[in-house]
Amino acid sequence: MQPFSLFTFRSPQWQQLMIIIMMLCATATALAQSLFETRVPSEIAGSEGIFVRINRPNVARYGALGAPVVIHIAGGFGSTGLTVANPPWSLPDCIEIRFNFPGGGTGTTRSGGVYDDRGPNCLKALRDVIRFALGTTTDVNGKKLSELVSPIQPLAANVGLVGWSNGGNATIAVAGLHGSEIAGLAWIVNWESPVGDGMPGAECGANPRLGATNPTVNPAYNPDTGEFDFTMLAYNDTVTISAQGPPLRGGLYFDVTGNGVPNLGVDFILHPHAVRTGNATKAYYSNRVIKAATAANLLPNPVPAHIATAAETEEFWRPRNGESWFADAVRYNPQLMFLVEASESDHVQSAPDHPHVLIQYEGFRLAGARFVRLNPDRAYVESVLSRSAPSAVDNDAFLPFDHLSIRSALEPAGVDGVPTNVGVAAAIYELADRTQTNNVSPQLEGVLTSVKSAAVAAPSHFQLEQNYPNPFNHTTQIRYHLDHSGPVRLCVYDMLGRETVKLVNEVQEDGTHEIPFDGSSLASGLYFYRLECDGKIKIHRIMLLR
Repeated sequence: MQPFSLFTFRSPQWQQLMIIIMMLCATATALAQSLFETRVPSEIAGSEGIFVRINRPNVARYGALGAPVVIHIAGGFGSTGLTVANPPWSLPDCIEIRFNFPGGGTGTTRSGGVYDDRGPNCLKALRDVIRFALGTTTDVNGKKLSELVSPIQPLAANVGLVGWSNGGNATIAVAGLHGSEIAGLAWIVNWESPVGDGMPGAECGANPRLGATNPTVNPAYNPDTGEFDFTMLAYNDTVTISAQGPPLRGGLYFDVTGNGVPNLGVDFILHPHAVRTGNATKAYYSNRVIKAATAANLLPNPVPAHIATAAETEEFWRPRNGESWFADAVRYNPQLMFLVEASESDHVQSAPDHPHVLIQYEGFRLAGARFVRLNPDRAYVESVLSRSAPSAVDNDAFLPFDHLSIRSALEPAGVDGVPTNVGVAAAIYELADRTQTNNVSPQLEGVLTSVKSAAVAAPSHFQLEQNYPNPFNHTTQIRYHLDHSGPVRLCVYDMLGRETVKLVNEVQEDGTHEIPFDGSSLASGLYFYRLECDGKIKIHRIMLLR
């Protein structure tokens, strides 16, 4: 009798326990190998530098050639950038970089310098992170990105920016203001970024996140023409402006009723950006609003100290509004590709013409950018989803849009829509692949997978690659290489070490093999796939999402 049969050598229970242990070890090893933290020197960050976090893939998108480098710029006006407004879809074959702006972060993640509300200091920090990604500078320890992520090769010619919401203003501004210092920047993807005068405050129409009771279009804004009726603009000393510290009293609004009294739910209350410096706070309206208010003598005399003047307003918004920098961005980096991802159900704006999307798309198109597209190619959306997506839009690149035509070019909302992180991942992959293949055709017949297969040099050793895509929704591909022929067993296990799917159980020849895995019969969650051949074992994690 064996009272502890669980630990009997070679028993099924023992083997199951060993599989779990190996999976946990594989997970810990993968995490240890894929995450790096360092600091990048910058003139505005003092001796501390800019804190940077790097995710290195286990497998490069273009095999032996290397992996594209993706720099994420978080949305909002916060100083931290290690997370984004919407968690990005996993990019298992790209090098990803996140960073904290000057003065942002806490403890060991704090960047040096002083935060200036996404102003000149923040743009210089982003510039220096880009230069590090391009391989033209090192970290504070004298190491280049290529040394930190070895053996994966970062592609200096395939470095791109991803602007999440207000992060998009920084992507365009840095490309224009510091374009000569980041020569070689390949592409920009922006997600519903509030580019344009007044767009950060959703001046044309706001959803409930900005104080409206319901999603509403500004009654003073004409979404068919993009024009404002400034005869409705008014000032009232009871209007409250949200700010750090006590709220400010006295502000501008569009008086729809014309009764001189701000009525919530009827009138359109403007939301200027308030910045506190020391004990004083300044509220910055858009350039057009403060100019219209000044011209019509709407402000009290003297003007309240908390309302920025027209000159102050122009100086404040110039480095924070991407609209000012399209021409310079293209002039300094003529190879630059641009794609804006946007849904008809915007996360902040509610005007049906989506003026913030229109401004940046048309801005790059009219500036002569090498490639401009509104929403990614449907083939890339379907590739990320691992399923058909017939409702996804499939706009040709370079098409001109106006306040009316843009409405049919946005991703649909609701159950048939494309999730934000899926759309952004598809956009990243499309521009990275177009950069790698020098492809600027207006439409694609499918994913440019040839760049991956052509670039992969067959390894000379036993190897199991990360599945692609991962996470996946329905089907995914598992690729591995055998250094000699022999009996092969490839199985998928759940978190308890139970075998759920047997993919391969046969003798195979040496060389590279690729196996499809259909997870439609399994529940969402984390799984592991295990490759065994003649006593050699490799394990990887796999994430199934519904």
